[in-house]
Amino acid sequence: MYKEINNLLEKSRKGDVSSKEKILKNLKPLIISSIERYYNKRQDFDDLIQEGYLVVLQCIENYDESKEVYFLGYVKTMLKFTYLNKHKEKTYLSLNIAVGNDGDEELINLLESQDDGPLDLALNLEESGEIQKVLLNLTNRQREVIIGYYVEGLSIKEISKRLSISYRTVVNTKTRALEKMKDSFYQY
Repeated sequence: MYKEINNLLEKSRKGDVSSKEKILKNLKPLIISSIERYYNKRQDFDDLIQEGYLVVLQCIENYDESKEVYFLGYVKTMLKFTYLNKHKEKTYLSLNIAVGNDGDEELINLLESQDDGPLDLALNLEESGEIQKVLLNLTNRQREVIIGYYVEGLSIKEISKRLSISYRTVVNTKTRALEKMKDSFYQY
């Protein structure tokens, strides 16, 4: 088997298309076993076999005999890592996909929450004047940092210069102020 594959490899590297086809045919069981071992998802089986063929063709082109590695070992390793890396790929699901028995409901409609989100909560608090009350619970320095950063759009460095305090103090003050505001928001 090794001699036959090596002979076919030499011919295929010289441009013989039929040798490449024979290599692919001979290595199909290796491709299938690699799929079953490293990425066994039946719904993608035909695509995975085609991808395996591409890997074998790349191996034919990229194989370096001077590395003293058997061609079949090289192919097996490349197939293994190709299919293992498939687990890392993100799969995307459309939120507009039809679900349910009739298929008349979209997934996005099932995911919507009836609760107010953070933005709705902040808008409701602003409308009712609660933000002013929450800001009054802060110390003067905390209030100046929050207003400077979020309302005036100043950077932390600019706030530290304005208040004549260190950069780190501004960061800590902002963090404590946000925690205090968060606690106050959830009380309302």
